[in-house]
Amino acid sequence: MVDRGAYETAIAFVLRLEGGYSNSAIDPGGETKFGISKRQYPHLNIRQLTQQQAREIYRRDFWDRYRCGEIEYVPLATHYFSAGVNAGPIVAAKALQNAANDMGATLVVDGVVGGRTLAAVNGITDSGLLLNSYFSHLLEHYLGLGYDAYLKGWARRVVAFPRELVA
Repeated sequence: MVDRGAYETAIAFVLRLEGGYSNSAIDPGGETKFGISKRQYPHLNIRQLTQQQAREIYRRDFWDRYRCGEIEYVPLATHYFSAGVNAGPIVAAKALQNAANDMGATLVVDGVVGGRTLAAVNGITDSGLLLNSYFSHLLEHYLGLGYDAYLKGWARRVVAFPRELVA
């Protein structure tokens, strides 16, 4: 059964990792706040973006659209959501499909999380091993980008355990 509080766990994790306003010249996202970028949302005043607006954007444009809440293992749902925010939904989905295949699934790695992917992911009994495989695929992605200035932070993000899951 899917945890109905999973979004609150995941959004708290992402907002903690993303931080506040930034406009770094070396960041390909450009101007960002709470991880929401001007490049992706050109109509928004990023500097004036509120946390509530960011939560609504993340719920609508990431959590719901990419079916994060349908992943039963909350740490995996949280990291899938976080990776979608940071690396993009296709990267996050392909890492999820590759990780499921590592565990014996036979999914087409197309970057689209549909019913087959969700059934495969939710059917894997060793969720911790699946999560570790997911981490491995995300790290491979980040290593291939060539942004050394961000690599250490991305690696930490990949393996961070959401303290929001510890009550």
